[in-house]
Amino acid sequence: MRKHVLAVAILAAAVPAMAQAAATAPAGEIAIYDAAEAKKAVAKLADEIEKTFVFPDVAKRYAAALRAKLAAGGYDGFIDSVAFARAVTADLQAVAPDGHLAMFLDSGPSPQPRVAQGGAPVAPPPAPMERAGMIAPGIAFVRFNGFYGQPETLKAFAEFLDRTAGAKTLIIDARTHRGGGLEEMDVLFPRIFAKAQPVMVMDTRASVAAVNGPLPFRSLVKVDAPAELARSEHRVTPVSPASPWVNAKIYYLVSPRTASAAEHLASSFKGTKRATLIGDTTAGAGHYGGAVKLGGGYSAFIPFGHSYFPGDKGWEGTGVTPDIKVAPERALVEALTRAGVAPAEAEALSAEYMPTGSMARRTR
Repeated sequence: MRKHVLAVAILAAAVPAMAQAAATAPAGEIAIYDAAEAKKAVAKLADEIEKTFVFPDVAKRYAAALRAKLAAGGYDGFIDSVAFARAVTADLQAVAPDGHLAMFLDSGPSPQPRVAQGGAPVAPPPAPMERAGMIAPGIAFVRFNGFYGQPETLKAFAEFLDRTAGAKTLIIDARTHRGGGLEEMDVLFPRIFAKAQPVMVMDTRASVAAVNGPLPFRSLVKVDAPAELARSEHRVTPVSPASPWVNAKIYYLVSPRTASAAEHLASSFKGTKRATLIGDTTAGAGHYGGAVKLGGGYSAFIPFGHSYFPGDKGWEGTGVTPDIKVAPERALVEALTRAGVAPAEAEALSAEYMPTGSMARRTR
C-alpha cells in the first residue's frame, strides 16, 4: 500500500522528501545507469500511472508517451540514473504539467553500483517548525518548512498556540514550506475558527481509494461523489469553549516555493477569509498522491487526488494568489507594519527572521 500524503513523498526511511520530488543521488556520488533496470522501471511507471493517476484521460496520455519512447529506444544511452530519472520526469511534464508527478532515485539503498565524484556536502534539511514565539508585543510568529505530522512538532505547535493565546496577531511564515499532510492544520484550525465548516474538498480516484482505503486524516469526512471519485471534505470543528485565537488577526506569508499542503492552507485561508496572504503566488502543486517503488533503484510520486476549496477549481498549475502581493523577502515587513510595528523595527525584525531556505520556485 502506498503512503498517502498531500505533498511529501515518504520514502524508504520514512524521512520526508520534498513536495515536488526530484531525482537525487547522495552527495558526491553518481548512480550508474543500468539500461535493463531503467527500462523495466519505465514500463512499470507507465502501468502505475495508467491505473492510479487522478485523471484517467490524462493518465492514458502519460502512459502512451512513456511506452512510445521506450519502444523507440529513447531511453538508451544514458550515463547516470539521475539524468535518466530527470529525463523521464521531463517527458511526463511535456505531456501535461503536474506539480508532483516525478520519477526519482530511491532514498534507501539502491541495487545499482555508485562511483564517487567530488562535491560539497549537502546541509541537513531545516526543522519542520522554527522560531515559534512572540516576535513583538502582541504578535506571535511561527515558521513552517513542512507539515510532516511528527508528534513532537504537533505537541510543540499546540503548546506554542496555547502559550501565546491572547496575542492580537499571528504570523505564519510558509515561504519555505515544502508540503506535507493535514495534522498541523488540525492543531491550528479548531483554535482559530468560530464555527464548524468545510475548508477543502479532496477528490481521490475511486480505483485507488478502493485498494488503499480512505485518506488517513481524522478531520476528513466522506461525502457523496460521482462513481469515479472518492470524495472527502476537510472539516473544522472548533474547540469549546472558543479559543482566544478566534479574535486574532492572521497573516500567512507565501512565496513561489510555498507548495502543496502549504497551498492547501493558503487556499483554506483565502476561501474562508480567515487570514491575509502576503507575498507572491504559490507553487501551483494542487494534487496529492503517494510514492511508488518501480524497482531498479527508482521510485515515482504519482498524484491520485485533487484538492480544491468548496466551489473553487483548485490551484494546480496556477498557485494561490496572495491578498497583498510583495516580494517574498518583504512579506514579513509588510505583515509587521500592518500589525502596528514601526517601519524601522519591522525592517530589523524581518532581517533577523529571514528564512535561510530558498523562497524561489523549485526547478526540476
